[in-house]
Amino acid sequence: MVLDLTDRGTRAVEAGATVGGSLRETLRLAARQPAQGMEPRIPDRIQVPASIAAALRSELGQLEREAGFRPDTIVEEVTPDEGAEWVFDDVITQMAGRRPPDERLQPEDATLLYEQARRFMEAAPWTRFASDDAFIVELKIGSQRMEGIVAVMGHQFSQPGLLLMPGRQRASEMMASYTAPPVGTLITQLEGAEGQPDLFLRARRYGWPAEAAVTPNFISVREDGFRELDRGESWPMALVLAGVVAHFRRGDVAETWGNLELPSGRRGRYHLRKAPETASAVAKGGELIGIKISHDLLPADSDVQIGILSLAHLTELRRQADVVMPPKVPFPAGVNPIPIIVMSPSNRDFAGVVDRVKRARPMGATVIETGSEPMLTIMGERAGFVIATDRPSAKVWKRNIKDSDGAHVLIVTDALTNKEAPDPDRPGAGEVGRVYGLFECMLRGGSTEAIQR
Repeated sequence: MVLDLTDRGTRAVEAGATVGGSLRETLRLAARQPAQGMEPRIPDRIQVPASIAAALRSELGQLEREAGFRPDTIVEEVTPDEGAEWVFDDVITQMAGRRPPDERLQPEDATLLYEQARRFMEAAPWTRFASDDAFIVELKIGSQRMEGIVAVMGHQFSQPGLLLMPGRQRASEMMASYTAPPVGTLITQLEGAEGQPDLFLRARRYGWPAEAAVTPNFISVREDGFRELDRGESWPMALVLAGVVAHFRRGDVAETWGNLELPSGRRGRYHLRKAPETASAVAKGGELIGIKISHDLLPADSDVQIGILSLAHLTELRRQADVVMPPKVPFPAGVNPIPIIVMSPSNRDFAGVVDRVKRARPMGATVIETGSEPMLTIMGERAGFVIATDRPSAKVWKRNIKDSDGAHVLIVTDALTNKEAPDPDRPGAGEVGRVYGLFECMLRGGSTEAIQR
């Protein structure tokens, strides 16, 4: 990663098979083809960590020949500041499609948060607590007091995690009334193989065990959507994680008190007790499902096409596909033709896209209306992926899915030629290349309102 010392902007990020190769290619891009519309510029001075200074010096001759670097380029060996970790955290945040926090976590804040998440993972309180088992939590951080309601996710088949919401409305009531979690909600989710590898690498830096099958994902609900937890939010999240674990380990008790030493030098205290039943208590049986939606399934310049195909064509594609996932709910009788979404990743990682969709346990594609741009999104039980954000695609998909009563097909292939159709908005699937994955889905409605408000 190459930063511009004049404005701290990231000029280039690149990977290579060797340290020298990575340095050479990243510096060449930073000078000749910088990111984010920056002006191409040859550096006269390069600061580099002492551990790789020799590798950089060995590449300068080639950089002079290939990228026009000056023969007198100064190489300064430096020791990165303690706070240098923010550079990598910001890049990982961008790669995960998230907005950065208002105030970054310091290393000691992140270490505390990941430690409490590790204890939550190892205790597995979701084995006993369901989302109906709401808890009132009272927190005190220094002189600041706050109160909210807590729900544990993951009791049955959903993704394990924890929800801390302001107010007193239970998560189960919120689901029953189709109400989005309020602004100020803090979420911890334990993600498995469907999660971002980059988030796992960040967790490792703060003590997360390398052998863990899951990694924590921390989310804050804001007016403008999802954000990374900021420093002030990390402390109540750590306290609540600690409180839920302590309450779970104490067995059948009415309430639990405890405290943590916070990196700020202050002591944080928690008091957890079972929330009283409400007059309009929701019948048990519906479990809270948390789904993280990301934008990283396909590169930005990938091909995504919407069309229809006949049952006969679908039968043929099933025989050709490397991976076939049938619907959990049978298609309604008489649906023909069937809506189809065809994805062809520009980086040609067809097997990787199929694997991620399969591990997400897809329910189907829907349009999430955010108020600004619609997001055509594959929704799964364990993850969601935005694959298009243009309004014409959203309009066509909502109409197609309505006509099929929710039945549709997702295909990953290396080529598709749409055939002519009377309605230009509803082309049929024509010639298809190799079919790497075929997912048959049933998801009615076609459109939903985003959590973002």
